Amino acid sequence: MLTFKIFEIPEGESEKTLDLASQELDLGELTFNGGTIDIKFYRTLHFIRTTFSVDAKVELICDRSLDAFDYEVQQDYEVLFKAEEVEETADESGAVRNYDHGGNQIDLEQDVRDTILLNIPTKKLHPRFLDDDGNPKEMLDEQFGDIPDEEEDRIDPRWEKLKELKD
Repeated sequence: MLTFKIFEIPEGESEKTLDLASQELDLGELTFNGGTIDIKFYRTLHFIRTTFSVDAKVELICDRSLDAFDYEVQQDYEVLFKAEEVEETADESGAVRNYDHGGNQIDLEQDVRDTILLNIPTKKLHPRFLDDDGNPKEMLDEQFGDIPDEEEDRIDPRWEKLKELKD
């Protein structure tokens, strides 16, 4: 789905919009719920520059309540495919790749997949636990059982025995 034959990409600038169904992208243990990708191509004899904007939904499980919720990912990324052999590199804003000379094609699937996965939050919180700015709401701290009224400095009796051995 995200593999393009080089000869089908017109020279100069062109665009393509694709709708991604939930089964078209494997995110491992996460559930992909579909999305849209807008791709801009710029093709010359020496390179193809692709800039894509992905808008996808991923089902996450809340770390706090274990409820499932849809998380929306919106991110731009750029991949430059070079005709000559180059060392492939990638960072958070873009990548440099080699053409697949054998198949005469370029493949964006791994870059789209990585773009989505890198935008998944480390702490997955259901939207009901977030305030209007997207920050976690404060939780109430509750303690159960008896709490002593006065906090006294209690010394572990084992330390006392050790001090006796030292003297």
